[in-house]
Amino acid sequence: MSLVEMMVVVALVAMCTLWGIHSWRSYQQALTLEQHAQQLRMSLYGTQAEANHYNRSAVLWAVEGRAGCVGTGTRPTDCHHATGKILTLTDPDIELLDFTNKSMGFYGLRNAAMAGHLTLKNSAGSLRVVLSARGRRRICSENQPLLGIGVCQ
Repeated sequence: MSLVEMMVVVALVAMCTLWGIHSWRSYQQALTLEQHAQQLRMSLYGTQAEANHYNRSAVLWAVEGRAGCVGTGTRPTDCHHATGKILTLTDPDIELLDFTNKSMGFYGLRNAAMAGHLTLKNSAGSLRVVLSARGRRRICSENQPLLGIGVCQ
């Protein structure tokens, strides 16, 4: 092998390595976003089960932004002063982007709910956690499919 051929091989290996590192970082960011959305969905499930079990209302609030939080009870000014049952976003790259402006929550014995959505976003994309009037919680992607999660209809 000549020196030119060796340099071409090294350049191709370097390009493939850079592409692989970029793809791995994108996958990690998408996975982190999906895990936070699943964690939020499961937290809403727990709140719904508690409201159903004790036959009481659980109205949700959200503090938007990076390191945002979602909870029930009285709405605090920021996440550091929140009390009660709250879920705080731990990853600084995840942003709570959007929350339904009307009251959203769970109501009593029949698992009824006030429909709404919460949107989480990072550099990989954005996922919406949707709460239906029948109390179903689902996750959908805002713009393009993300890790097998379909686009919102």
